[in-house]
Amino acid sequence: MVSTTAFKDYTEAIRINPKDADSLLNRSHIYNQRHDYDRAIADANQAFESGLSRYGKQVGYGERGDAYQAKGDHDRAIADYTSSLQLNANNTAALIARGNTYWAKGDLDRAIADYDQAIALDPKYALAYYNRATAYRVKGDLDRAIADSSRAIALYPRYRDAYYNRTYAYQAKGDLERAIADYDQMIALDPKDNDAHSNRAKAYWSKGDFRRAIADSDPGQAPSWLATAVLLAAAAWLCRRIGMQARGRFSGRTMVEICEQEAAEMQRKNAALEKIAGTLEKRSLG
Repeated sequence: MVSTTAFKDYTEAIRINPKDADSLLNRSHIYNQRHDYDRAIADANQAFESGLSRYGKQVGYGERGDAYQAKGDHDRAIADYTSSLQLNANNTAALIARGNTYWAKGDLDRAIADYDQAIALDPKYALAYYNRATAYRVKGDLDRAIADSSRAIALYPRYRDAYYNRTYAYQAKGDLERAIADYDQMIALDPKDNDAHSNRAKAYWSKGDFRRAIADSDPGQAPSWLATAVLLAAAAWLCRRIGMQARGRFSGRTMVEICEQEAAEMQRKNAALEKIAGTLEKRSLG
């Protein structure tokens, strides 16, 4: 939590000396943390007008760039991050920030180029691998997305979002076993991770493991999972039955008569399924 005392101290210092560049930059940072981006920009501008050292300019461009990025002014944000990098080409934070802004503009190739450069400067920068993995995933390069997510996880084994990123790619490739294994890891990190439980349920569902899918669903969702299954199964069953009747055993009956007979049979079977649903609902709520 941002220190209220520090904010008051910086504000008092600026009141005494409106050209106190250090206090202006520090207060700009606090404004960014408070999501008060217009004031963050105003303080950074005032700091530049007061005169800044080379390092101070790097900080100022970074704070102002962050505020512009948050406001959705991507071109000004990129300009500030670029100015910061011109002062220090090894500024990995500025590379990641500019890459993220290119991403927000939809320029994934430039975003990846900035992440590449950040990784070249710091091969142990887990965030850079994660961001690049996500960009590759959006571009449809699933193998690279998996590789970069794996590197991020190797550097930081508790990186929940990197697991999530990798599961998405595994599922898109049809590798449900590995996707489920990653959801297992996410749930081990946080047993209350509802997204992980829900997505693991979908993976089980795709595998045909309906019992585990229902067990992973939220209590309120279990009946809806079953209702969907019943509907799909009943529709497929009815179409198959009607098709057989029409092809092989039509015997002069109209299609309406066939459907009426099949609907009656379906009602009988659905009564049994409703009992199952009721039992599952009681179990999940109990």
